Amino acid sequence: MYRIITPIRTLIVIGVCLTALGFQATAVANGHESGAGATADYVPTVLITGSNRGIGLEVARDYAERGWNVIATARRPEATGELKAIREKHPGLVIEQLDVTDNERIDELAEIYRGKPIDILINNAAISGGHENARFGAFNHDVYRQVHTVNVLGPTKMAEAFLDSVSISQQKKIVNITSGQGSIAGTWGCCYIYRSSKAALNMVMRNISLELKKKGITVALISPGFVKTGFTPGLDLPMMITPEESAAYVLAVIDNYDLEDTGTFISHKGEVIPW
Repeated sequence: MYRIITPIRTLIVIGVCLTALGFQATAVANGHESGAGATADYVPTVLITGSNRGIGLEVARDYAERGWNVIATARRPEATGELKAIREKHPGLVIEQLDVTDNERIDELAEIYRGKPIDILINNAAISGGHENARFGAFNHDVYRQVHTVNVLGPTKMAEAFLDSVSISQQKKIVNITSGQGSIAGTWGCCYIYRSSKAALNMVMRNISLELKKKGITVALISPGFVKTGFTPGLDLPMMITPEESAAYVLAVIDNYDLEDTGTFISHKGEVIPW
């Protein structure tokens, strides 16, 4: 179970990170080794949205290297060169086309995997909308709707569609990659569209967690840290981490996240983030 162990200000402004290796060592000490969940008789399965680049790509790589079955989804599979390279080394990884704004395709994919256990569903796909569209007094309302469709409605639909597959698995986890920017306790202004979408995602998944807890399904809310990705072009700050480092943190948090924690907002360092 996770507990608040650092001041709120430290949690909101993501500070200098521990190394991924150090955090993984903690996970191992707590009984969660790098191959967590895999046995001779059972190979767990993870489904990841937005697996073509950044955090999603590295999370897919890490689970593939653990020996898991990986369903890696991308909006444009033809543009997933790195993902295809991982598949060549790890045949347990399959690539599926999926746009999380396409409800028909989500239902179609869920039907393909119906009856097959999916231990962990990771809602990772997200967009920022761009800072230029989120200035107070000059909101781009079309972009506002698009960001909320991808970042909120997409994960909600995924949770609904794949609930049966998650419920028949061993680990029974729905993981949402959110952001510290979704914390309403945050004390800086900017990024209104993206921040409000992540706050909305947190609220929706917090409520879903209450409904699914009685079914033994864990709903996780995880901030991946301040990561160098396409979301942060031109930034190179001391507290930033690489997608590879972020993925290592995220997997360690997922390993330790259990039903007692369901609906809790957790940082990549395993600390509770204030709502």
